[in-house]
Amino acid sequence: MDEPTTSTVTPATANAGRPGGRTEVIAGTPSAGLDPSGEQVVALTAAPRGRLIALVGRFRDQLVNLTAFTLLQAASYLIPVVTIPYFARILGIAGLGLLAVSGAVALAAGVAMDYAVQLSGTRFAASHADDPAAINRYLDVTTFLKLTLLCPIMLGLVGATLVSDQVAAHFWVFFWSLVSAATICLFPQWLFQGLLAMPVAARILVSCRVGSAVGGMLLVRGEADTYAVPMTQAIGGMVALLAAVIALRRRYSIVPGRASVAEARALLRDNWTLFSATAWGAAYSHGGIIIMSALLSTTSIGFYSIAQKISQAFVSMFNVAAQTAFPSFVRSHRRNAGEFPRQILLYMTVVIAGSAAALAIMFLARHPIYGFFAGERNQLGVTIFVLWMIASLFTITSVSLNPVMVVLRLDGAMASFYRLTGVTFLVLAPLACHYFGVVGMASAMLLTEGLMATFFAISVLRAARATRTALPH
Repeated sequence: MDEPTTSTVTPATANAGRPGGRTEVIAGTPSAGLDPSGEQVVALTAAPRGRLIALVGRFRDQLVNLTAFTLLQAASYLIPVVTIPYFARILGIAGLGLLAVSGAVALAAGVAMDYAVQLSGTRFAASHADDPAAINRYLDVTTFLKLTLLCPIMLGLVGATLVSDQVAAHFWVFFWSLVSAATICLFPQWLFQGLLAMPVAARILVSCRVGSAVGGMLLVRGEADTYAVPMTQAIGGMVALLAAVIALRRRYSIVPGRASVAEARALLRDNWTLFSATAWGAAYSHGGIIIMSALLSTTSIGFYSIAQKISQAFVSMFNVAAQTAFPSFVRSHRRNAGEFPRQILLYMTVVIAGSAAALAIMFLARHPIYGFFAGERNQLGVTIFVLWMIASLFTITSVSLNPVMVVLRLDGAMASFYRLTGVTFLVLAPLACHYFGVVGMASAMLLTEGLMATFFAISVLRAARATRTALPH
């Protein structure tokens, strides 16, 4: 597979060195006093169109991937718009709080099970796009490692039923939530992403997610059916996993195989730094709800969860750009490191400006937006929603820069800061929650996200400039 470059072509440089250079014709007045022939006029008018066609062809794979990511993230955004109001009315705010707790536990377990493969795998697939055998082997090793890590996670659930009344009373809610997280983790989205084949993954995931949402809405008729929500998500994840295996076999001749324990250990060592970063990131991403489950009622958690889900759906739209650009960042940095800092600065400017404008509009409509999702206009919920919206601006910056950090090999710096912020959050959040309730938890989360975004931006800019300075002139 050819690897497209990402260097920028301007009108001034596109025609440099070509016969005729860059000729301009003002309407009714021949340029430079010359009367161009009919062939020249046709060539001049066709040139911009030809450059546009060439540009589209050059970035065709990226544009196709971008479209696929957009559809996938649009589905991730639209599905909660339909399901959250429905479940809020059927299960109540407390029921949503229970789903939030089980979901937070499952997602935290999913981070441990994934072991940063989503990041390292995308980098590996993008770097070995012309070596299917190496990618096949990497897939075998990552799958073996994930299944191995799933075993102690499930044993931990059984142990939790002995010490937690909440887990024991709602065992199947927690069980199916863990299974759902496991299927998401096992789905090799990193492989499709690295090979610029996201349309295949998008078709599979969108179909299964829509089916899971419809199934959950049909099965849930009261609080006793809460387990059906994660159960249908788990079934949809299993179907998506099977479809991915079939697609990889047919399109790339990638067939699941066995991996050795030695290879799994090597991957554990290689991914440790990235995993420690993502694990501490999960501590404050999902730890807030887990902490609140010990200090607050499920109703308060429900208010927090609704605001969080609206924010996460919004952030996921901007995550499209980061995930689509990830393989291109890898290739661009390898081929033209001198231009990389300018590309990253433009990328950051567009992301921050776009997210700030959208958040300003959401702030003006905060009362009807939250009321639509929650089914009632609760002032406490709206306050939490506002805090989450402010935090979203920082979150968008962080998730957009995560792939760039990986490309620049800033794994160690990212892990160190995630560790620092994770520890800070785990100390600050319980105190804030104890004294200020759910608003204190949202404020602690906002502070953490702000620190993270600032550090990422400074680190990326410094590393990119250092790379450019080190190049021979």
